[in-house]
Amino acid sequence: MKFAKTLLGGALAVAGLTVMLGQDAQAQARLRTETCQSRYDRYQYCPTDTRGGVRIYRQLSDSPCIRDQTWGYDRGGIWVDRGCRAEFAIGHHHHDDYEGGGGYYGNRRFVCDARGPGYRYCRADTYGGVRLIQQLSKTPCRLNDTWGYDRGGVWVDRGCRAEFETRR
Repeated sequence: MKFAKTLLGGALAVAGLTVMLGQDAQAQARLRTETCQSRYDRYQYCPTDTRGGVRIYRQLSDSPCIRDQTWGYDRGGIWVDRGCRAEFAIGHHHHDDYEGGGGYYGNRRFVCDARGPGYRYCRADTYGGVRLIQQLSKTPCRLNDTWGYDRGGVWVDRGCRAEFETRR
């Protein structure tokens, strides 16, 4: 009797795994990707249907691919710049994503850089709040001193360079 229960349990586990693997294969088969490459650090536009959103599926370059800075998209296609090369997933995305924003749901991360001692304003939807993820400059980034935000975006000043996250 124990042997039959063990055998039946093992068969059910294998069947469950097979169903899960089959569902994963189906999901990957539905995944539509588009490769877009900035060659020689130049702007490149790749026409494609972007309904449902776009996210980085696999980065191919050593140069950073940062949403709204070195890559982005509109209704007609995907653009890349400054050496960003990536394979982009196109379609419906319903989970938090590293480069989140327009077209799908979740948080959005981006880098805002003062570029030297000057002030810079990075447009972003800050309705859900902003947090500093990682300081990237040697110059300190202090809230309401060298960085801050308002309804329209994040500002940095006096050498602050950091990765920020907005929440939805």
